Parts: sequence; C-alpha cells; structure tokens
Amino acid sequence: MMRVDLSTILLLCISTHISVCDLGVDDDSSITTMLQLRDSVHFSYTISNFFLDLIRGQKPPTAVFETLINVRTSHHSRLTYRSVEPVVTTYLGYGICLIIGVLFAILMPVVGLLFCCARCCGKCGGRVQFVDSKHDPCKRVTYTVCLVLIVTFQLAAVVLVFINHYLFHEALVSRDPRIGAVSQINLSLVEFEASLKDMVQMAKNTSTTDLAEQKERFMRIVDDGLVDFQEDFIKISQANDVSSVISEFQTTSRDFLPGSEAISQISYFNHSLYEMISELPTIRQRLTDTLNTGCSIEKIIECHELMKLANDKLKVRLLPSMLQLDEVISISNQIQRHLTDVDSLNEFSETINNLAVIVRRSIDSDLDRAWKDLAQSPETREKLASVFEGIVANASTALKFARDLISMDSNEEVNNNYLRTVEYLLYGGMALLCIPILIFLLLYLGLCFGTCGDRPYEEAGLCNRGVGANLLLAAVGFMFLFSAILMVFCILPFLVGGPLQTEVCRYLTGRYPDGPRKMDQYVFETLKSILVAVERPLPDSSKSRSLHINKDSINTVQSTLDIVRFNLSDTILTRCEHEPFVKAISTGEFVWPVLNDAIDGILQGLVASFKRADLVSPLQNIIQSSLAALERLKFLSAINFSEAINQANTPITNINDLNEFVSRLKGLNMDSLTPHIQALVNGPVKLDASRSNIHTLFMRFNSFPNQMNHVVSNLNRYNEKLSTSVHSSMDRGLIKLRPLFTKELQLAVIATWHDIPCQSLRLAAKRGVDSVCYTFLMPFRFCMYQHISD
Repeated sequence: MMRVDLSTILLLCISTHISVCDLGVDDDSSITTMLQLRDSVHFSYTISNFFLDLIRGQKPPTAVFETLINVRTSHHSRLTYRSVEPVVTTYLGYGICLIIGVLFAILMPVVGLLFCCARCCGKCGGRVQFVDSKHDPCKRVTYTVCLVLIVTFQLAAVVLVFINHYLFHEALVSRDPRIGAVSQINLSLVEFEASLKDMVQMAKNTSTTDLAEQKERFMRIVDDGLVDFQEDFIKISQANDVSSVISEFQTTSRDFLPGSEAISQISYFNHSLYEMISELPTIRQRLTDTLNTGCSIEKIIECHELMKLANDKLKVRLLPSMLQLDEVISISNQIQRHLTDVDSLNEFSETINNLAVIVRRSIDSDLDRAWKDLAQSPETREKLASVFEGIVANASTALKFARDLISMDSNEEVNNNYLRTVEYLLYGGMALLCIPILIFLLLYLGLCFGTCGDRPYEEAGLCNRGVGANLLLAAVGFMFLFSAILMVFCILPFLVGGPLQTEVCRYLTGRYPDGPRKMDQYVFETLKSILVAVERPLPDSSKSRSLHINKDSINTVQSTLDIVRFNLSDTILTRCEHEPFVKAISTGEFVWPVLNDAIDGILQGLVASFKRADLVSPLQNIIQSSLAALERLKFLSAINFSEAINQANTPITNINDLNEFVSRLKGLNMDSLTPHIQALVNGPVKLDASRSNIHTLFMRFNSFPNQMNHVVSNLNRYNEKLSTSVHSSMDRGLIKLRPLFTKELQLAVIATWHDIPCQSLRLAAKRGVDSVCYTFLMPFRFCMYQHISD
C-alpha cells in the first residue's frame, strides 16, 4: 500500500527548503504528491485510532469535570482516592502509557551505560571464542536474518514518521485547503458564513405556509399537557377521595335493589322463617312422640332428656317482625325509584376526568387564531426574519474575528514568526529523525562487515577489534543513549493529540456510534453540572469549599448551555445531510430566548386563554347537583337496623346449639327418628346457618347513613377548597406547559423555512471538523510511529 522508499524520503528531506517550504509555489503536481503521500499512510491513521480507542475505552468524557467540581465543592480538606477514582478509571490506558514512557526514558540510558561498561570490562561474553565450524555459520545467519527483519520493520516505521512529519508541516503552512489545515479552517468559516447568509435570504423570501403538520404536532402536545394538568389537579384537590366514597355509596345502593342477590337472600330468609314457624310445632310433636314410644330401655334416659328439651325449647325465638324484613323490602323499592339520583352522582367523576376536554374546548378558538396568525401573518414572518438576520450578523462577526485570528496575512510580523516556528519544527523534527537513521546505518554496516568480513579467532586488548562488531556495538550504544530523547519528544504530542482524538474527534467525525449527539449530551451535562455546583447551597460553609465563578462567566456558561440544548452537532453534522433545517433542528430542546419576540404575542394569548378557562363553575354546579340528589335520597339516612342486627346474632330457636341437639338425636341410632332429624336439618338447622350471612347484609344495609354523611361532608369540603385547588393546579400546569408551548411555537414560527436546506451548512461544518481531526491531528500523532521505531 505504501510505495515510497527510503531514498525518496531522504531526497524529499534534502529538497524541502527548495521546493516545498516556498509558500508561493503550491502547484498542482506538488499538491497531487501530497495527496498521494497522505493516501499512502492512511492505514496508519486507522491503526492509531484503533490503538487510542483501545486504551481509552468507551466511558463518557465527563469524568474530569464532574470530579473537579466534586473536589472543589467537597467539605473534606484532604484529597482522597475515591474522589479522583472516576478520572483514574477513565484514563487508565493513558496513565499506563505515560508511566511506561517515563520509565523507558529513565531506564534506557542507564541500561545502555551498564551494558557498555560491562562490554568494555569483558563481563558479558563479548570476547571472541574459537570457531565451531559446524554451528557458528548457522548462528550467524539466524542472528543476521532476525536483526535484518527487525531493522527493516523499524525503518518502515521511520518512513511513516518522515511522511507524517512532512504532512504535518504542510498542514501548518500550505495555502491549499486540500492540504493545509489552517487554509481548510478558513475556507470552512467562509462557507459557513455564506451558508448562513443564504439561509437568511431564503427566510426573507418565504411566504404563507401550510402549518397543518406543525399544528397537529402542537395539538398532540397540548392534549398530553392538559392530561398531565388534569392528573395534577385530581392529585392536588384530592378528588379521588370524593370519587371513592361516591362509588362506595353507589355500590351499596345497587347491591340492595329489588332482585339483587342481597335482597333475594333476605327475601328467601324471610320466606323460610315463616315456613319454619308454621312447620316447627308439627316437627316437635312428631319428634317427641317417637322419642316417647320408640326408645329402647338402655337409652330411655337419653330419650327422656331429649324429649323434655324438645318440648321446652324447640320453639321459634326469632320472629320476622324482630328482623324488620318488611322494612328492608320497602327501602329497597324506594332505592329503585330514586335510582336516577344515585346514578347522577357519576357526573362528578365524569367531570373531573374530562377537565382536559373542558380546558381544550375553552381554548380551541384561541389556538385556531394563533395558528392562523403564524401561517398568514406577514408581521410574524418579518419579526422572525429580522431576529434570524440579527443572529446571523452576530455569527458573521464572530466568524470574521476567527478568520482574522487564524489568517496568515493579517499581521506580517506574526506571520513571519509563525512561519519561522514552523520551520524550526520541520528541521528540528528531521534532525531528530536522523538519529534512528544513523542507528540503522550502523546496524546495516555492522551486519555487512560481520557477515562478509574476516573475524580474528583471537584478539589483543580489552575490546573486540572486529569492524562489524564495533559498528554493531556503536549502534547499540546510540540506541540506548538516544532512546530517552526520542521518547520525551514522543510523549508530549501523544498526550496532546491522543485526548483530543478520543474526547472530541471520534465523536464529531462519527467514528463513535451516534457520536455528534453523544457529544452534545456530554457537553450539556458538563455545563449543567457546573451551573448546579455554582447555585447549590453548601451545608456548612465553614468547612466546605465552593465553586466560585464570576457573573460574566456564569452568563457565558448559561448562554452556551442554551445553544447546546439545540443538539447543534447532531443537527448540522448528521441530520442536515438528509433533512431540511427546520426538521433537523426540531430534535433538540429548541428554546431560544432571541426568538421570543416573534412568538411573544401568540404565546401570551395562549397563556391568557388557559388562565381564562372556567373550571370552578362546572365543578360547583356538579357538586350542587350531587348534593341535591343526596337530599332526595335523605330517607336512607333514617335507616336504623340496630335491633335487627342484634336479633340476627341470636339463635333462631330457644335451643342455643341446634347442631348438638341433632347430633344427640343421631346418636340414638333409631331408624324411626331419621325423617324427623332430616326435617330439622332441612329447616331450622339450615336456616340458623344462614343467619350469619343475613347479619352481614344487615350491617351493610345499616351503613347507608354513615356513607351518605361521608359523601356529603367530602363534597362540601371539596367545594370549599375548589377555587384554591384550581388556581394552584393552573399555576403548576403553566410552569410545565409554557416551555412546551414556547418550543413548539418557535418551531412552528420557523416552519416557514421548511424548504430551506442545510446541506451546505453541514459541508462547511464537516470541512472544519476534518481540518482539525484529519488534516492537522492525524500527522501530528507521528510520535507513535517514532515510538515503534525505538
């Protein structure tokens, strides 16, 4: 992929000051050569990005600011590891690389010095031994091949460093925007300003616009906001408490309607009680006759006891008049006649649950009028165009200032100093890169002499006098001595270019999934945390440290935060590629105070319309209607079944435990008693067992007065607090609805620009990002390849 050899690079270095550094000569052939060089080393950029992503990880870049704010506002006087742990874990890869680099720069010269001393003193096997005719050639060839491969790999890395260093120089000085980063940024600013001016011109030329889609979207948001307002009102006014007691009262009323299960049970019990009253004397007589005549001698005593008990106590104790059963039936029929009054109590819950509809109906006309003004009023469009024109004018001033700041022609003295500094960087970098070239030259010469030359089998003196060995030893010495210098010059660009790539560029260039939107989110969270830290009250000011920022800085942060709300990075760099400006910018929190002039009248009209919505009158009418219905149901408050409840607790017959009596009869084992026992089981015993259920029904029936009083008291209390609850809920609702109204009205106001594209804006912004993240930053990271060559 890379077709540039070492001789070409060296020739390029020698002729640089003649052909390239002359800023007046940027012909097409040299530009083509530069582009080819950049394409030839593009794979190295991919490798470097992969390496940086590997050591950086995927954690968000907000840890530094959050940790700084926490440390500045912490009440602890000492800095603990836990407070800085997020930064350490986020940038652990960079920390490890920095530690390795520092240790390398310190230890390599020391190891080289020890090696040279040991070599000269003959302590590390440096003296020549006798030749093993069979094994020595094989060892020499193996060592030579391995060394050649390593040196060749390092030489390729040096070639990449030369190319990137040269491209970095061109990025700083070239006037062609395809090569020079400064020229590319300048062109990006020019294009960005031109795109904004074109958008202003197109905004002025817009006419009446169909806002049906925006109106539909706005109405959905209004409906959702009113539903939230309704839920908030129900919670504040405690309307659910009133609805629940009304529902309980209605449920009880319907449970005692004629034909209901409760009334059927009561009627059946009443009928069964009358039947038992009429049949019980016959059952008692037959039972006593059987016990008197059919009992055996051994059971005669038990039979006489049971016969006496039947004659004395097998009589009805509970009479229908005691249970007020007829009164229950009568009240049930009255409830049936007033069932419409019971059902009319539903209107309270229905009204409460339809407050959103009531408010929407009251502001419908104002909404229609507002949208008509937005769509057809020239005044609104003129206000909008003037506001946008003012914004663009401010932006143009800022862009012009930025162009003048980076322009090479604005100040001749500054320009000369800048070019002189760049030349120092160029020649200093090449001089630095000549060190590994010298080392490689010594290694290659040492290999040539060591492979082809004659080596003495014995030597005189302390050091090896073989030419190849001396050259290799010199290369090794230079390698150890100069590695520290090279590493220092590698660490500095690495610590600058690496974080810039991983914290900014990989998001803006889209290498990270959904990168521009993530970048907007991270910047917003960081600025928001700063404002929160500034405004947050500290619990103990004597022991806590606060974050002090002057008022101007706070205003700057707040203004930046308002701009970041738009998700501008995602809007311009991503969505503008396929969407018009209005649709692209509508994804962010589009609330910009400068646009308030264009919508202020409409917004105030909607707010006033919302406040004028009359919720008190319909609710008061419903409450009065409900109280009137309860007044017509006042007969229920006179219910008193206390005596019937007490009687329902007593057994039906004078025998307290009728089941025990039946069990004693069965214990006689007399077949003649079987029909009489069955008659007792089907009659008194069964009816006595259902008595508990009747008692429960009477308890519920007797709760009518309490339930009615509870409903009346809740309605009256609700009516007293109604006005306060309505105003409080409206104020809370406006706090939530105003930002929604503002955002959607601003989007609707700029919907007249629905045909204005923003692709040119995206291309200009993308050119600016590429100028920093590709044209400048990629060659700047040549230090990593230089580290490889070490």
